[in-house]
Amino acid sequence: MSDALVLMYHAIGSRSTQRDPHNLFVPPGRLRRQLGMLLERGWTPLTLDAYLRGDAPRRSVLLTFDDGYQSFLEEGLPVLRELAVPATVFVLSGLLGGRSRWMADMPDELLVDADGVREMVGAGLDVESHGWDHSHLPGTDTETLNRNVTDAARALAELTGRRPRAFAYPYGEHDGTARAAVAEAGFDVAFSIYEKAGRFAEPRVDVNAVDTDTTFRMKTRPGYSTLRRMSGRVPGLRPALHSLVGRAGRT
Repeated sequence: MSDALVLMYHAIGSRSTQRDPHNLFVPPGRLRRQLGMLLERGWTPLTLDAYLRGDAPRRSVLLTFDDGYQSFLEEGLPVLRELAVPATVFVLSGLLGGRSRWMADMPDELLVDADGVREMVGAGLDVESHGWDHSHLPGTDTETLNRNVTDAARALAELTGRRPRAFAYPYGEHDGTARAAVAEAGFDVAFSIYEKAGRFAEPRVDVNAVDTDTTFRMKTRPGYSTLRRMSGRVPGLRPALHSLVGRAGRT
């Protein structure tokens, strides 16, 4: 498996801070600029196959998009097509065509339906599993774990015609029981966010609506994940760093 940088996006589009309090929506123009920066600096974007083979060039990146928002289909996919950049999208099998109801403060964002999943597969994207309904998995009961791992994978396979190979933990959260369930379900890899715990908890770096060109460059440098973990253990350090490098404007 590759040692490539793995970037984690969520939605693509423009939202106010009131509609997007979690900074999930990256404007399409900024996505285009960020990908252009990577390409200009000689990064190689990977398909999931290339990532799993582990034979990619040194400066390689796997782009991932969580939750399966309709806005990604409408505003993100055209950017990827324009730049010929592959990506992996993690969808929620039990909420296709539904809304982001797991977030009480932004419950109404539309998610792709079954036709949207087929459109992404037809566009050459890797559509993989993010669980059933975005439940927290650490310490959960067996029924919830099975629904979000085994049942979600089966439903997605029935829709796409192939077994999903990658799993992204909702909220990036996992424990030993969740990792074992993902492995037993036949996945090849699973992704957390910053904490690595073997093949079934590979780290990713988040990209969000307040990232500037400077913070994006920082996030694509070696050692950023380690710095991010360390900063999270020191109260007040991360906000102080953000105040130094700045934030992208929000409406």
